[in-house]
Amino acid sequence: MVTITQSTETGRVYAVEEVAAISAACKAHGLLLHMDGARFANACASLGRSPADLSWKSGVDVLCFGGTKNGMAVGEAVLFFDRSLATDFDYRCKQAGQLASKMRFLAAPWLGMLASGAWLTNAQHANKCASYFAEQVTNIANVTIVSPVEANTVFLKASDEILEQLRGRGWKFYTFIGERRVSCSRGIRI
Repeated sequence: MVTITQSTETGRVYAVEEVAAISAACKAHGLLLHMDGARFANACASLGRSPADLSWKSGVDVLCFGGTKNGMAVGEAVLFFDRSLATDFDYRCKQAGQLASKMRFLAAPWLGMLASGAWLTNAQHANKCASYFAEQVTNIANVTIVSPVEANTVFLKASDEILEQLRGRGWKFYTFIGERRVSCSRGIRI
């Protein structure tokens, strides 16, 4: 029997064992496991584990490896660990309007990012920046970190007054519906 606990916290990084448990639950019900890898590089950097450990070795069937949150202008790499799952994928992308006419220009930066190791260097840097940011806001009155900082995102709860002051100074951030929780990630502009 596999038990998967559900957390109300956001920004968490799944351990290899947790991904494997989710995969086992999927397989037990005849389901495939897709991993939204927008912050996949950040998870690899946070855990000190290889991409293989966090994906196909843990039972992931399809991984969308995010490029934009790793410094690229556009694009994601979709990896099918079972080639049969990719049947007609190119046609589905085209039908959905997701096939660029000059796809090689979108694919080329991946070669440099992967070969140079920039994907991991960028993720390590972003994770360190999030940790530093979290350390800096820890002692500010009426600001609370609401989830452990495990990768490149910091989730805060702040008073309306503080949020308005930040907006007045040009800060850009997301708030959660009906709450004063704020998502601060690498893309924040001051």
